[in-house]
Amino acid sequence: MAQMAYPLRTSRRHSCGILVVERNLYEELKHTEDKKNIYRLSIQRSVETILEKSRHIDVPLPSIQPGDALLLINDNHIIKHASHSAINLARRLGLPEFLEGLRWEEVQNRERHIIRSNGLFEESELLSLNLAVAVRDIALAPADENVAAILVLRDITELKQKDRELAIKETIIREVHHRVKNNLQTIAGLLRLQQRRSKNQEVKSILSESIDRIASIAMVHEYLSHENVGVVDIKELAYNLLSASLQSMVLPDKKIDAKVICPANSVTLPSAQATSVALIVNELLSNTFKHAFKERKTGKVELELVASEAGVSLSIKDNGIGLPPSFTPEAHGNLGWQIIHTLVRDDLRGKLDIKSSNKGTTVTITIPARERG
Repeated sequence: MAQMAYPLRTSRRHSCGILVVERNLYEELKHTEDKKNIYRLSIQRSVETILEKSRHIDVPLPSIQPGDALLLINDNHIIKHASHSAINLARRLGLPEFLEGLRWEEVQNRERHIIRSNGLFEESELLSLNLAVAVRDIALAPADENVAAILVLRDITELKQKDRELAIKETIIREVHHRVKNNLQTIAGLLRLQQRRSKNQEVKSILSESIDRIASIAMVHEYLSHENVGVVDIKELAYNLLSASLQSMVLPDKKIDAKVICPANSVTLPSAQATSVALIVNELLSNTFKHAFKERKTGKVELELVASEAGVSLSIKDNGIGLPPSFTPEAHGNLGWQIIHTLVRDDLRGKLDIKSSNKGTTVTITIPARERG
């Protein structure tokens, strides 16, 4: 809304009021913006027409978006045409506003990094103190004396800033995971010290189980301190948990053949779910190694991971003595089984299936796809 104020005076030149005239500028501004869009689209279509006539018609090229700065240069690298956006961008880079007639080498006299290059086009970045510009140099064929290449320039300063902020956040999060892992290992060390001092076998057993649970959680944080923040490869986690369980729970006089089966290269879950999975796997392996092979010297354990569109399935199978016929985790299970049941039901929103006989036990946990990352 535009306003114009006019003073009202009497015949003796005394002020007696003000006349205010208001004008709605919406339609005018709307038409102005429409004109800008028409200009941008016309330039874009002109460039696309030139590209269609070149030898690159069957080759995928970087997209040109409205608002991109465009420069047309000849075979001597002289700028023959500069779009309005290119002039504005040059002003922000501290370059002359009159680009036409300048050599491209004079304009790009900035820190420059080539991202990728082939025989058809080159992508690079121009960097100044407060500005980052992506440059796409698309050569034309056949070239003439007026236009040999099209340069598409895009301001990526905000994108670069967000990338830097994201990198800083990821570094901080990794450091947090590293410190959490160290703190958990310190707690586990204190519990081991208490375990050695205790003369009560039941207390020692309880402390040992607590140490294993803490170690399984620490393993997840160890992984997150090195890998992609927020996502854990539970295939690798399963290998590490199985290896740790074999070393800490299987007596030297027993020979247990244990392995991980997973057709996929990796199976990933968000860190929150991965922590629950680590605890579940630790409890299942603990129960298996402690109870499945009583009075036996050999045994077989398989940890299988299967990922599909429906979700992730995790199974631990042994050929041990099996569970009691009427066994249920809710009614007959120890603390470990209660942890497994609670995590599967409440945290993973999954399903727990137990099949057991005198030939062994198979426990399967299914995590639905909606709960995955």
